[in-house]
Amino acid sequence: MFHCTQPPLSLKSEKNKMLAGKPFLSNAAQLIGERDLSSQASYRFNTAVQEDFDERARLFKRIIAAEWIYPRAGERQVTGHLGHGVNISVPFHCNYGYNLFIGDNAVLGPGCQLLDSGRIVIGRNTRIGARVTISTLEEPTASRPMEGSERTETAREVYIGENAYIGDGCVIIGGVHIGDNAIVRAGSVVIQDIPANCIVFGNPTKARQVDWEF
Repeated sequence: MFHCTQPPLSLKSEKNKMLAGKPFLSNAAQLIGERDLSSQASYRFNTAVQEDFDERARLFKRIIAAEWIYPRAGERQVTGHLGHGVNISVPFHCNYGYNLFIGDNAVLGPGCQLLDSGRIVIGRNTRIGARVTISTLEEPTASRPMEGSERTETAREVYIGENAYIGDGCVIIGGVHIGDNAIVRAGSVVIQDIPANCIVFGNPTKARQVDWEF
């Protein structure tokens, strides 16, 4: 799902480093500008509650398409994917928009934060509860100084399969793969892969049931 072959990126810009999964500086002027533009697009979507469904869908597609971003020399146009029948509740927040790949009939509850420095893939018919946070940035593993805004970060894809359920208030960190038909109970913190056909819960998550019959 959503697999495509892209030409290799030049790693001269911090944006290209981010997209390639290499250490990058998130405070680079280009990335700050793109986050600001994405926030403006999200604001327009979040405040359009009195508009009809078609207009709200158009506004959300603009977030995913990131059509206001013009590639610089050595960069390619990056755009996400929005399937049919997707239902997004407000308020909604993401960092860039162009790293979101949302399958048909997916549902996102109110207050979701999709921090898409890396790709976030949400499969068909998957339901994401209210106030779910998906962060694609690797967490520090060493005690070296954090260096504040000058610290490099690395983005890792988060993949959520088809027909999955993510309960309210869950947190999912970068690099996690959640299989098809998985259920993540409300309030869980997901720091490792979850197999298909599995119920998990807790902080960190623990498997409760695996491989039921459908």
